[in-house]
Amino acid sequence: MDVKHETSAKRAKHKNYVALSSIAAIFMLFFLYLMNRSSNLISTSCHGNMSVYDKFKDITFTAEKKCLISEPLQPTFENYDIDNILFNETFKEIAALKLSGAIQINTTVQDMNPSPKEDIEYWASFLKLHSYFEKEFPLVHEKLELEKVNEIGLLYKWEGSDTSLKPMILMAHQDVVPVNPNTLDQWTYPAFDGVYDKETDTIWGRGAFDCKNLLVAEIHTLEILLRQGFAPKRTIYLSLGFDEESSGVHGAASLAEYLEEQLGQDSIYSIVDEGFGISKIADDLLIATPILGEKGSINVKISVEGPGGHSSSPPINGHTNIGIIAKLISLMEDAGFEPEYTPENPVWELLDCIAEWNDSISPEFKDAILKRDVSKHHKDKLLQMLTNMQTFKELVRTSQAVDIISGGVKSNALPEDVFAIINHRIEVGSSIQEVYQRDLAMARIIAKTYDYGLQLENEVLIPKSNNGIIIVSQYGNANEPAPVSPKNEVWDLFKKTIYNTFVNGMDSKSTEKMNFVVSPSTATFNTDTKSYWNLTKNIYRFMCVELPPDALKSFHSVDEHIAVSGHLSTIGFLYNYILNVDEYAS
Repeated sequence: MDVKHETSAKRAKHKNYVALSSIAAIFMLFFLYLMNRSSNLISTSCHGNMSVYDKFKDITFTAEKKCLISEPLQPTFENYDIDNILFNETFKEIAALKLSGAIQINTTVQDMNPSPKEDIEYWASFLKLHSYFEKEFPLVHEKLELEKVNEIGLLYKWEGSDTSLKPMILMAHQDVVPVNPNTLDQWTYPAFDGVYDKETDTIWGRGAFDCKNLLVAEIHTLEILLRQGFAPKRTIYLSLGFDEESSGVHGAASLAEYLEEQLGQDSIYSIVDEGFGISKIADDLLIATPILGEKGSINVKISVEGPGGHSSSPPINGHTNIGIIAKLISLMEDAGFEPEYTPENPVWELLDCIAEWNDSISPEFKDAILKRDVSKHHKDKLLQMLTNMQTFKELVRTSQAVDIISGGVKSNALPEDVFAIINHRIEVGSSIQEVYQRDLAMARIIAKTYDYGLQLENEVLIPKSNNGIIIVSQYGNANEPAPVSPKNEVWDLFKKTIYNTFVNGMDSKSTEKMNFVVSPSTATFNTDTKSYWNLTKNIYRFMCVELPPDALKSFHSVDEHIAVSGHLSTIGFLYNYILNVDEYAS
């Protein structure tokens, strides 16, 4: 569709949203208040009304400053028109309706899903989504190559004119998490109606935020560029998995394997996938936080097996198998994991940005951040402070959470076997093996204290006693912490593109002055990029999207939604990034 830019672009609405101070979900983990205890976290869209670059272009930074402002990088493409994406009312409605239609197609996955090659009917709704994309984005499907990997994975290829250049990859996932049937009557609009509420400029429905926004935005961006006559020098891939919400074992894993077979290792310029966005954490400070590293993960299953019997005659030592596993859980939770200062963890640069640009931060916290590298006292003090903050405590240490416990079948029968499953998210400086051995050490303490045997997987470490045996084993797949993306020229271009999206999105009549910085961050969750590590070191998990006031409440829950302005700014950023990479990257 040809949508001409309005002569007088409407001033972008600047929306401030107050979010919760205790953040435990995907895109908001970093955006806790960090100024004074009473400060609120507020989020904004990429095209908020603020004069960003003008505030900083004449600043001379001292050698000590670690969080520097970058110049915006703007493409010179002859048909470049960011205003049409951000401000044109006709385009806004078109973009909103395309996202709304994708949400209406229920692409739910469960924890366990069959391979598409074994049961294609299970994935029928995804095939419906594919047909929808063909209808809504005709140029993409006419001009680009499309391969279906493992039946449902979509791999679009836009061949560049210079095959010596490494291709770039844009990623997203087609699937969404289930809707709890017990909450259906709590939704403002039915979960899969994809309602576009024009009065509030909001799109409602499962997947609106995670992550059909990004999915549709990526395809729509390519459609726009094709219509504008753009011809890339560098090949562009769009790689769309279909079971990210269940670890990507069928989707991302197959797509990454196929790409590696075709292109080889270290063959990709950069990868962009879902991740954090931009948040206003003080009255004069906005921080964009692309994720450069992910924590690892492992589930450990600990079983206690021993004699059963009638409940009227418990064991002579007074401890049932359930009691023993309860003691082990209690020990593990009391001991916890110590915080670690790992310099490569991107969270430290984020803290530098907060300390250097946020005048509202408490002097004690700021002092600890800025002096951590020169004083052990301040480093230890900072670690202690961070472990008392809900947002940061698990970003500087390995976490643990007992998520499943099972044992017993009758109220008057002693269970012969019980088990618990403990989920760990592994700190950047640690490893699967280190965490596994720590859990084993906890089990060994209980085994020796209460005279139980001990077994690791199939290896008996302490023979089974009359009381029984404790068995430690890995449950499901495990992931090492992701390699942290380097701060190189690829990262520099990515940062400058984020700045450019703000500069081109601001209202020139606005007089409001804001500090705006881009800082790398770390995630406690895992994305589909975990399957792509062999293809490139330059992996950025980022969505240029506004955070609604109740994003935490609706994430993976009731009333998931996104502001239309957030969807437009996502398209705008992708548009800028593709053009900048093609023009400026070597």
